[in-house]
Amino acid sequence: MKKRIKSACGLLFFFAIRGMERSFSVAGLHRILNAFAFMRAVVNTTFKKIRPPPPLPDSLRTWETKRTVRHLQQNRYLNHFLEFFPERLAEAKWMSGCHIEGLDRLRQARQNGRPVVLAFCHFGSFFLMRFWLRAAGVPVATFVGGDSATRVGLLRFKDRFSPFPEVPIAFYRDQLSEAAKFLAAGNPLLVSIDIPIGKQMNVPFSESWHFRMATGAVRLAIRHRAELIPCSITDQGHWRFQIELGESVPGEFLAGETGWSRAGKHLLDQMLPTFRAHPEQCAADLLRCLNRDPSDSQRPTYAGIHPGKPAASLPRFEIEQP
Repeated sequence: MKKRIKSACGLLFFFAIRGMERSFSVAGLHRILNAFAFMRAVVNTTFKKIRPPPPLPDSLRTWETKRTVRHLQQNRYLNHFLEFFPERLAEAKWMSGCHIEGLDRLRQARQNGRPVVLAFCHFGSFFLMRFWLRAAGVPVATFVGGDSATRVGLLRFKDRFSPFPEVPIAFYRDQLSEAAKFLAAGNPLLVSIDIPIGKQMNVPFSESWHFRMATGAVRLAIRHRAELIPCSITDQGHWRFQIELGESVPGEFLAGETGWSRAGKHLLDQMLPTFRAHPEQCAADLLRCLNRDPSDSQRPTYAGIHPGKPAASLPRFEIEQP
């Protein structure tokens, strides 16, 4: 009964937001929903204990306070409202707020019949990337962790309102064959490279630091002879976004396992300027992938974590070097 009541309330809220989108301008809707997002962020952070920051490279270190945490959560809650009317993002009043750099590169690959793997990290409003790309005319899907059984009820109902409703929004780990067929058919697939799933490799990040990268995106690109393109989305505030599609990984880096590390380094190098320009938008999943070289014992530590030693809360697994 509780689940039914919760589902019914969620459905009513879903249609209420969609109705408000039709009734107000973008600026007016932003002001109204920003108030809801602010209240939710205040409630969520009032009793939250701010933990010391984890060990991070100087270029990404930001010192959290309750105010900054609340502001970041407020923006995240606010941006999630855009998922309530994804098919309307293609309208001029919304698309004018999202600039996509490098879109021609993606369109050219699709015209040539090449599958495309879009490698991304948990940075900015990454959860909106697939909706903005679909609004721009690209039927992209996302490969996510978990099981497909979790995508039921209201989630599946919301999928009907996405551009290209006939194209799945997401593929899960128990849908590997379906994801492979989707990619082999020449479709673009978003794949995260900062998740602790499957094979991992260490990629140089900066002096004394390395990035623990999932190799799934690289392996998919090799297997399906796909273009491997790094991508990221930056939240510029007030529902304005910048999506960057970087240079494709050179073909010689995708010739086999010997090129994995070079392919990973290319992806990371393309994303690093954006990460460094907006370190506050780096999500926890991304930051957990950063580890200090164990041999660098002379540098100071933070939050009581020894150099090279992962936090106790992080998952344990073996690094598989190519």
